[in-house]
Amino acid sequence: MFASPAGVVLAMVSDIGVSVADQFQMIGIVIVAAALGAVLGTERELASKSAGVRTHMLLAGASALAVSVGQVLFVADGGTGDPARALHAVLTGIGFLGAGAIIRHQDTTVEGLTTAASLWFAAAVGAATGFGLVVLAAGATAVGIFVLRSVSWMSVRIRGKAPVEAPDDGAG
Repeated sequence: MFASPAGVVLAMVSDIGVSVADQFQMIGIVIVAAALGAVLGTERELASKSAGVRTHMLLAGASALAVSVGQVLFVADGGTGDPARALHAVLTGIGFLGAGAIIRHQDTTVEGLTTAASLWFAAAVGAATGFGLVVLAAGATAVGIFVLRSVSWMSVRIRGKAPVEAPDDGAG
């Protein structure tokens, strides 16, 4: 007789030693990471950039999930693996996503660098949350908002013009 899909999943979970309660705690971690990503994404949305609230939420949440699963696999493996590999994979992968946000025009102007950096930053915030460093992630989010809002304002004051970033299509 075949086991139900739920039975198969529960058997797999018990094989790696992750209780359902622990998984719900991990879901909470992903929610916190997504909420912190939403804060960063809101700033980008207010600046009319393409990578907005949804993109930053998904990115931070996915980073937290990947790191959390990496930790589970590390424990299930008896501690012989390297939990930092999940972090490296997340941050490397985000580099490719950020590269897609950067546009170089023929007149040598470059757009999207700040958006790419905010995506990478959101991934790092999500990863910190996934590692259980929620206070650090929240503080880093505050630093990110400060940089995106205040430093932009200072740049306008110093250079006498707005930072070079073209309007995006608003999706994200």
